[in-house]
Amino acid sequence: MGARQKRRSIAFMRLALLQAAMALAAAGGTAAADTEESASDLLKRVFEAAPRVPFVAEVKLTTPGGFARELALSHRRIDDSDVTFMEVTDPANLKGTRFLLFERTEGVDELFVFAPALNRVVPVHEESRKQPFLGSDFYVSDLVLPNLDTYTHERAGEELVGERRCTLVASVPKSLEGALYGKVVLAIDLADLLVAKMDFFDPKGHLLKVWTLDKVEKIDGFLTPTAHSMQNVQDDTESRIELRSVEYNADIPDETFSRVNLKQ
Repeated sequence: MGARQKRRSIAFMRLALLQAAMALAAAGGTAAADTEESASDLLKRVFEAAPRVPFVAEVKLTTPGGFARELALSHRRIDDSDVTFMEVTDPANLKGTRFLLFERTEGVDELFVFAPALNRVVPVHEESRKQPFLGSDFYVSDLVLPNLDTYTHERAGEELVGERRCTLVASVPKSLEGALYGKVVLAIDLADLLVAKMDFFDPKGHLLKVWTLDKVEKIDGFLTPTAHSMQNVQDDTESRIELRSVEYNADIPDETFSRVNLKQ
């Protein structure tokens, strides 16, 4: 898969699971709204506003049925890649499951998983990325940032999300072949450059999932999403991510992000 075909899903959570690693993909900056600005340029501004500093975090993922997963996360940039290491610390039956994600500026993204039951590291292939992440309503592919050039973008009006007056941007993949979502509509608060809500549509055009930013706090000078939820409207299920703690500008050694460390 070429660089322009990677990241077929327009995710926005480089963990708060990844951001808490998707820091978190829409952490804010400030800029005056420009009604003449293209939808594509607006999205680029939002993406570029995310913190570019190393961080460690503790994250709680609640899946349908109220099942909780606790994760420890480390994130930093190495060479041309944003690299994230995650480990499940609870519950006991999932403890020790580890994930290593390489998001590259050029080339193919890679995701590796260590499953304690198998005692081996396995790569996560394209089809597997369309599966639920740890049994949640977030897909594995929701953990990577999208390549904006593989979509067409247009402004789609305004919407009030909570108390935030948001500009809507509709993003449609240029090729539906292999695409997980047929369209994503992002509600962007221009004042803080925060994505407040995203509507995900399936390839047939039906609303599939709704992601909502539930809480944002300023931590070490960064606007940081600390709680958000994903509702699957077709299955009538919901999952939630809560950022328990985060430390920006953390000193994280390179070896943390090695495949060898996945099996430690």
